[in-house]
Amino acid sequence: MFLMSVLLSAITFNPAMAPRPAMAGSTGRIYADAISPDFSCKPGAICASKTFNINGCFFNNFWNNGTGGTPLTIDVTETGASGAKVYVYWVNATNQTISIKNKASANYYCPPS
Repeated sequence: MFLMSVLLSAITFNPAMAPRPAMAGSTGRIYADAISPDFSCKPGAICASKTFNINGCFFNNFWNNGTGGTPLTIDVTETGASGAKVYVYWVNATNQTISIKNKASANYYCPPS
């Protein structure tokens, strides 16, 4: 019985077995002006673009009809070099011309490095 309690104690309080504190990644939202001066975007066209300076992030389009944005597809191009620029493009993947209200926007999440 004594041996079992010592064994449980060693497993339970061993610092190597303790859970590591979770490091949070960075999150936020980026905005980009429409490329077209009249805020319209034809099917298949790039509607807006933004340069981002952190590699390895995930992006998803944010669309709120009341405050702006538009239902666009996000395309991200990375050069792969650490610290290199990342280019985020909003593309009209529908078969109709879309009008952008205010700015194109996207949420991003960058995992801890």
